[in-house]
Amino acid sequence: ITKMFFQVVITLNENIIHNQTYSSMKDIANNLSMTYQQVADISCGRVMPKYISNNFPFQPKININKIKKENYIV
Repeated sequence: ITKMFFQVVITLNENIIHNQTYSSMKDIANNLSMTYQQVADISCGRVMPKYISNNFPFQPKININKIKKENYIV
């Protein structure tokens, strides 16, 4: 069985501050205190949510990538 997971990497000033694999976007949202819609927007490459100001120099970069895990046992 192949299952889809999400690899989340958050960097701040080129330093990785979070690198974790999640089984759902809902889990990502809960763990990072974001809404599901914010996570979905970031995952599909939409513009970053408006809660991050363009004037603030220390903005994290959030990358969410789908990954497949082969032979996943439920």
